[in-house]
Amino acid sequence: MNALGNYKICLLLLLAASQSLSFIDRVNLSVVLPELIKEHSYSPSSAGLLMSLLNFFYVGAIIFAGPLTDRIGATRTFPLAVAGWSLATGLCALTVQFWPLAALRALVGIGESPNIPAGSQVIKHNFDKTERGFAVSAQFSGTKIGLAVGIPLSSFLLATFGCPWVFIATGLLGAVWVAAWLLIYKKPVGETTTHAARAQSHIRWSTLLKVRSVWGMVLGQAGYLYVYYVFASWLPGYLALKHNLPILSTGFLAMLPFVSGIAFTIFGGWANDRLIAKGYTISRVRKSFAVGGIFGATIFTVAVALSQETWMAVAAMTAAVSMISLTTAAANAMPIDVAPPHLVSSCASIQNVGGNLGGALAPLITGLLISYTGGFMVPLLFAALVGLVLGCGGYGLIVRTLDREIDISDFTFDTQSAVSFSPGLRKAGPTVASAE
Repeated sequence: MNALGNYKICLLLLLAASQSLSFIDRVNLSVVLPELIKEHSYSPSSAGLLMSLLNFFYVGAIIFAGPLTDRIGATRTFPLAVAGWSLATGLCALTVQFWPLAALRALVGIGESPNIPAGSQVIKHNFDKTERGFAVSAQFSGTKIGLAVGIPLSSFLLATFGCPWVFIATGLLGAVWVAAWLLIYKKPVGETTTHAARAQSHIRWSTLLKVRSVWGMVLGQAGYLYVYYVFASWLPGYLALKHNLPILSTGFLAMLPFVSGIAFTIFGGWANDRLIAKGYTISRVRKSFAVGGIFGATIFTVAVALSQETWMAVAAMTAAVSMISLTTAAANAMPIDVAPPHLVSSCASIQNVGGNLGGALAPLITGLLISYTGGFMVPLLFAALVGLVLGCGGYGLIVRTLDREIDISDFTFDTQSAVSFSPGLRKAGPTVASAE
């Protein structure tokens, strides 16, 4: 990987910051939930539903966010998205009642839906193929930074100033990001020429649904994010409810797995790029990291389920989040690797529909299983099973080659010009044939 210039470094900081903000604005509710359960008569199942609503609306909106971003460009969709979800976050300070809070959290989810598609487009247009693993890892390290910073920050705000200031303070951070984006970002040539590429191509976003590897990415992402969101949404509640820890202690201990996750995310992206630069195929590298990280996470998730001591649980959670973080760069680089430039946001959206459906179900199913079983063992064992079947199965068995972009030769046409299913991307050599 070549040394990155100052502008690319600034882009990576913006991408990481947008992910950080989105997860700060997700986890702030996770920190508030134990108070809602103890002081405002929320049940674990209703708390799980409240956390899941954001992701359910996110999933519904991201179907449209990707094609919209491909059509009008990340230059406009990115700042509008951050401003929209940050405003909705701030408005959550107005109520602790379930339905008004649920409506506002739904707006946060809708606002966040262009975040990943827009970021994928920025990486596609501004970073070379041997830089994209690191770029994706830098972008998604922001999710761990958001959790590592957001949990103790929200815990401090809750303990010191009360519930409303958790949402007001975290919502205001979005205004800082929007100002930085307007000052730094330059519309790339690639974004300008995307409209011409779209007009000339026979491939539309719906055509991507006919590629086997895309479905493998959808299922794999669902398993990967199910495991991740169990920890992202319930970790503070797990420490507070199972181990009876106070708010500030919960915030500190819940931060540790995600601090470790930052390092493993960056390492995974760096290692992806190094191996690809040495001649290993993109398919081999991406699939090895995706499957290996999820498999390791499932083992340590089982260890969390069986842990009785607080220190053992925290150590196992740290290991689980670290291993799942090795998957991050590989999994989220796949749409950038295979999608044509005019469809990269759409491909990222398709993958993340499945991924965030898993992420949306994780808090809800976990809450329901806690209510039904009275503990965390069964929900954690179920999470490990989902990661193994969907995550390892999708990325390991269904995804095929990722070594070139999808083009018209991946499909056959009959006399009526109907696109028919091709079993997967054709196998290519060890280097990537660029269509850019």
